[in-house]
Amino acid sequence: MATAFSLRHLFGVAPGSQSAAKNAETTSNRQPRIAIVGGGIAGVTAANALGKKFADQADRDAISPKIVVFEGDVKGGHRRVNFGNCEQPTWIAATARNANSLVPGAAMHVMCQRSTLWKIAKDTLQEWYFERVESIQHWLQADHQLDYQLTKRIDNFDVVPPYFALHLFRCIGPSATWDERATFFTFLKQFLLTSVFTDEAHANERGRYCQQLAQSNRHSFLGAINGGAEGKALASKVGVGKGFVSLHRTSDSAINAFNEGKLYGETTVIIPIEEAIKLEPRISNLPIKNQLFGVHRIDDYTANSAVFVQDLVEKIQEKGTEYRCGEVGLIEDIALAKTDAAETTKGRFTIRTKDGSSHAFDYVVLAAGVNTPLFARKLSVGDACPTYPLRGYSLTAYTNHTQDGDGNGRLGNGRSSNLLNMPLSIDDMYCSSVGVNMARMAGFGELVGYRDKAVDVPSLGPKVLGRYAKALFPDANITEETALPCFRPMSPDDLPIVGQVRSLPGLFMHTGHGTLGWTLCLATSECLAQALYDDFTGNQTESTYQLPGEIEVERARMSPDRFL
Repeated sequence: MATAFSLRHLFGVAPGSQSAAKNAETTSNRQPRIAIVGGGIAGVTAANALGKKFADQADRDAISPKIVVFEGDVKGGHRRVNFGNCEQPTWIAATARNANSLVPGAAMHVMCQRSTLWKIAKDTLQEWYFERVESIQHWLQADHQLDYQLTKRIDNFDVVPPYFALHLFRCIGPSATWDERATFFTFLKQFLLTSVFTDEAHANERGRYCQQLAQSNRHSFLGAINGGAEGKALASKVGVGKGFVSLHRTSDSAINAFNEGKLYGETTVIIPIEEAIKLEPRISNLPIKNQLFGVHRIDDYTANSAVFVQDLVEKIQEKGTEYRCGEVGLIEDIALAKTDAAETTKGRFTIRTKDGSSHAFDYVVLAAGVNTPLFARKLSVGDACPTYPLRGYSLTAYTNHTQDGDGNGRLGNGRSSNLLNMPLSIDDMYCSSVGVNMARMAGFGELVGYRDKAVDVPSLGPKVLGRYAKALFPDANITEETALPCFRPMSPDDLPIVGQVRSLPGLFMHTGHGTLGWTLCLATSECLAQALYDDFTGNQTESTYQLPGEIEVERARMSPDRFL
């Protein structure tokens, strides 16, 4: 199949045409049919950006797409979650389960480097040791002295807990399907190529690219919450907070965080722990004996990504996008339609859902989070999507206590109306809040296979998050059993995968954001919309994306073709 083929041929448009939409109108008056596989943050932001992109051209081309979002989770999408009433999210998407996320201007999460390989090995062994200790503890419960000695290290706040874990047997063992094993090996190959055979300069370059995306993402987010009465109402719903404090156990670590902020053009200040406690008094509750160092990132924001996405679902539906949820949105098969390439009345792709219905589409956008590589393999382009699930945990603490008694009265003096005045991080765990009586701890990165196969894979994550949450919020009712697993699509080179797979015209990707979905998706969805619209109009000349905030990034850096 020639890679130069474009869906403009399906609309009867010659390669040299200036307006594919006009030619399509004169031939069959058809609108492009776009399927978005996945109704989480990647899918919903993609639908919103595509709708806006085509709407911007409506006056000239008099054409708008038919956009359908497929979300297989019956609890997903438009179902509101009332966090203030202690209601746990039942939507399995990481969007909902890790809702108190950062909207920073700098995304400094470059994981794919040599040092990470060592940390994964070290943390995996450390977790294995702690799990064996817990097993022995239960076996020797009668010997209280020995029990104390064994648990002393696990519960010691002066020992940094492991962040990563690799359960290789679950990734490639008998419980995994052939496709799941294949996605692991595809990911591992690209991850090793990036981590072993690229240097620090290359890692910094990837970090700078993510930083550009994050800055544009924050620009779009601020535009959404500052847009008149509607924006003010949205800001109230998502619990916006400004500022962020990262805590470090060594001065070198704090200096590195400061230098990264400076490198990426962010307002970042190293502060003594006493100043950090003034910004967020609950920091003083942490029983860490050794000195801590603080880094204040003044321009970062936090907001509830789940509520933002649910609000966006309602908005895209109002503008004509169809959001199919549950059985009508659960895809059982996706395949190329068996039609002639010149046929203009049938779509290039066929999607069959669990309710038995079949749908034809001209474009398919794979934005299904951790399941995206499995869909890619159905279309024989698995190598173009080498992502893999990275399991983390979130634990929500509810309390009736607020710092000033009345959280609603704290906005007047510039302070947050949330339970925490300032979100914070320590030991790769993040704590933030988007309501007057709740806060959320989140962290950990574990390779344990796919969601349905990893239910019984042990983890120290809930125990550690519970321990830190109980220290920070001694008045809250916290149990580690309420910690929720959330699976994120990890890219093997830190960068999202966005754009068309050239070997399969009409197939686009919007995935690989890892732990940075809320940090990047508003920006990368703009990239996706530009790429798809350019293909529709026959524009093959652009080499960069023009993003909100007057930011320009190279298209090739996120292209799925970079892995081929």
